[in-house]
Amino acid sequence: MLLAQIQHDLAALYEAPLPYDIYDFVITDARLAEALTPATDSANNLERLLIQPTLEDPRLSLYIDSEVLARLQADNPTISLHTGNLAEYLIALEGVSHLHYVIWNVERENTVSLLELEIQAEVDKYVACAKLFSEQNAGSIPSGLHQTLFDTVGYDMTLGEEAQSRYQEANYFAAKYCSALRRRFPGHHGHPSFLRELRAFYRLTQNEKIQRIRCIN
Repeated sequence: MLLAQIQHDLAALYEAPLPYDIYDFVITDARLAEALTPATDSANNLERLLIQPTLEDPRLSLYIDSEVLARLQADNPTISLHTGNLAEYLIALEGVSHLHYVIWNVERENTVSLLELEIQAEVDKYVACAKLFSEQNAGSIPSGLHQTLFDTVGYDMTLGEEAQSRYQEANYFAAKYCSALRRRFPGHHGHPSFLRELRAFYRLTQNEKIQRIRCIN
């Protein structure tokens, strides 16, 4: 039920509930995920949001590697988040973030760009980790969290130039935004003004998000 808990937490954080069970979309079979992955996309990652065009509505699937889910089941980050399960938690969180954001916007007939999707997921990862660490450690958030999430990252070298550029841009914009959150809201999720900021940001378009970030001093 970990993925459902992650989705519930994101929905509550952004006041963006959805009337769907995330497990209706989840697949863990790597061969099935590979078959559903477009030839132009990388099939090396352990998490993929798969969109299949149809004559009516697009069909969505969220692939998360079964071994990642098994390790998270054995070492639940919502109970204790630490360096040993952080990487797997981020994989699951990114997938849930992507799926939730796409469905929430589709229901409102909003278009979503790939860059916008990645920026929001990077913000989600920082905010969700900060929240868990704070709850589990009497309000303490590791000083190196921002650096871990945004500075010590690598990119799949099999990706094309356009995809790599998109991930790098998303990292840059999200890092700048989350750095501003750290300065403005040292206690993070405990501040009503912090929640208002996050919820407003969530509802912005790609261009509006980037403009907001670029205006940050």
